[in-house]
Amino acid sequence: MGPKENFTDEEWKNLVSLPYAVSMAVIEAAPSFFGAWGETKAMMQEPVHLAADSGSVLVDQISTEMKAEEKALIKEQQNLMRHDQTGYRTTTIEAAKSASEALSKVSPDEAMAYKEWVLAIGRKVAEAAKEHGVAVSDPERAVLNEIAGAFGIGAEVPA
Repeated sequence: MGPKENFTDEEWKNLVSLPYAVSMAVIEAAPSFFGAWGETKAMMQEPVHLAADSGSVLVDQISTEMKAEEKALIKEQQNLMRHDQTGYRTTTIEAAKSASEALSKVSPDEAMAYKEWVLAIGRKVAEAAKEHGVAVSDPERAVLNEIAGAFGIGAEVPA
């Protein structure tokens, strides 16, 4: 039995789509015409790269599914953002809270690995384009800190 069997279909879908949702919330926090390409590239490449370093079976399984469904998952997040641009960030924070609750069904180490992985993806997306000469802008850092808070992690994301 793999980690997926611990979750309802809805919980699993949220866990699989959340890394893209967080990435898009970060991109939207400090939109940059010139940085959009780098940030989008990071959103697509970093989940797999960072999953390999996580040592987590859960993260590996989610990353594999994300890659297989990448285009559909990204398109879904783009549609959600277009439909409610002002509420997208709040929706993403709520999805992170729901993910955190669902992760109580796996070991604390697996749950933390997932949370750290999602935050690392968001940070890599933020770092992919400098805004105002900084690697992670204040608006991007604010989004990442809100996600960390939704996960119950008190870590402050540095600039």
